[in-house]
Amino acid sequence: MAELPASLGPVVKATETAKVFADRAPSPRELVANRDARFERVHAVLPADADAGAAVSLSVQAWDQCERLLSDFEGTFGLASTDPEAILPETVSFDPPNGGLVRVDAVEFHTPGVQYLVLDHRETGRRFVTNPVRVHPRDADPEYRTYWGDLHLHSALSDGTGTPERGLAFGREVMNLDVVAYTDHDTMGFFIPPSTQRKRMHRRYFDRTREAVEAANDPGEFVSLMAYEWTKQPNQGGHVNVYFDDPADATLFDSLDADTDTYEKLFARLRAFNDDGSGEALAIPHHPAESMYPFDFSAVDYDDEVAPLVEVYSQWGSSERPGREGNRFPLRMGQGEVDEPGHYVQDALRMGYRVGMMASADYHGPHPGHSLIHTRPHLPSLHDWVQAGLGWSNVWRVWDEQSYPGGLVAIRAPELTREAVFDALRSRRVYGTTQPNRTLVEFTVDGVGVGEAESTAVVDDPTAEREVTVEVAGDAPLDSVTVVKNAEPWRTWEPESASGEKQWAAPPVSAADGGRDTVTLSGFTCEASWTDDDPVEGMAWDDARGSDADAYYVRVEQVDGGAAWAGPVWVAVGRD
Repeated sequence: MAELPASLGPVVKATETAKVFADRAPSPRELVANRDARFERVHAVLPADADAGAAVSLSVQAWDQCERLLSDFEGTFGLASTDPEAILPETVSFDPPNGGLVRVDAVEFHTPGVQYLVLDHRETGRRFVTNPVRVHPRDADPEYRTYWGDLHLHSALSDGTGTPERGLAFGREVMNLDVVAYTDHDTMGFFIPPSTQRKRMHRRYFDRTREAVEAANDPGEFVSLMAYEWTKQPNQGGHVNVYFDDPADATLFDSLDADTDTYEKLFARLRAFNDDGSGEALAIPHHPAESMYPFDFSAVDYDDEVAPLVEVYSQWGSSERPGREGNRFPLRMGQGEVDEPGHYVQDALRMGYRVGMMASADYHGPHPGHSLIHTRPHLPSLHDWVQAGLGWSNVWRVWDEQSYPGGLVAIRAPELTREAVFDALRSRRVYGTTQPNRTLVEFTVDGVGVGEAESTAVVDDPTAEREVTVEVAGDAPLDSVTVVKNAEPWRTWEPESASGEKQWAAPPVSAADGGRDTVTLSGFTCEASWTDDDPVEGMAWDDARGSDADAYYVRVEQVDGGAAWAGPVWVAVGRD
């Protein structure tokens, strides 16, 4: 994208934003209707992993029709499990005042495998299901556990609302997240002049974030990462988040500095930072296919060692592939998606770049793990305005920005520490989901999983057969599980009912077992494997760029609209 003169950038940005506001003005009737909170749903969250016989904590959150916590919710839920040996209370009750949140600390699973809890709302008869939990046998020592994170958030230190301190606490205490990172902008657009935001970040905001991150970190319980967003503003191209393994060593390499004012210069500076022992940093581009802030992989000398991941999904939508190719989440915010190749994850793979996929929110408020602006237009309370301030998360709760729920990143690590989390990001041992879905995905090619052995299965001969396996446990019935090979659908698993028709809904079926309730969930899981006996061919972008290796990844779609992306795993022919 050709750069605009600096003097015209703010004017163009302001004009574009004003047009978006005018086009997406809310209905006064809808704003009035949503003044009062009405119970809509609960989110019941468990850790992704549990050891048989060890107690885990269940977080039950009550939300209204506009994704607001119901601070004075009153109600009772019956509690049952897919594990007939589970130990848990018979009911969970909300007694005001409770802030819309109840915790149950006495839950034990005893049967290894994937398990769930089911909550029946006594007052309405509605049924809710927790996220899946992978239960490990007693005394087992799994190599990796799954930790859930939201690594892309903005506060009032740039163009968001609230503080990093409040957001970090919300992520841990309300959403039961394991990892959170704030990524406030190094520069800003028209309403905060870029140079002004740069000065604020260098003078005090970057250090304030550092202090909040250091205070929140609690190894084994909660990890906070230091980060910022390299923001070439206004309308000067795509944005890149930069993450550090240690807040004490973190350095603000901003997008206005002559040494780091292009992607290539930023990548080179981060590589030097990593090489000289200052610490470790990595970069992750996001919403590359958004027209206002596009990241063109074909026009960048991309460094996939410094930037090993792409944020494939956020509240903007998905940049995996274009909407015309069946993308459920085409980018609609801002100016919509780019109508030209080069900006999608599939394009980057065709060019031969080794990039993995993660997801996070890009939410501009103090709610990691639970973005709000995709919901029905509503007026934030006076308390919200006073406490959190005037930023995009509150403004866009009034207007319809045509966003989606934010995303989450699943991090596969041996322990919950900064070192282990950062190593998982660097190794691409992660995958992404939509919020609030905490789908478990296991994906291997010839026994090599995502992020293992440099995510590469090596075969001796291009005609060697490869075994491709997928295991998925959703938090809603699965619609489809697709293995994508070389940017094209290769194999698809779909659930079928007894009549052979796709099962669009799969309510739990209760069963009696020894005088207590157990449940069976139909359609929530998938186990599939295929043999690929086609020769390894790789793929090409143009005469100069491509890959000799085949690239496989998984796309999961649930009937509730949730999705997940895991991979890639590459298959390369061995060399002497």
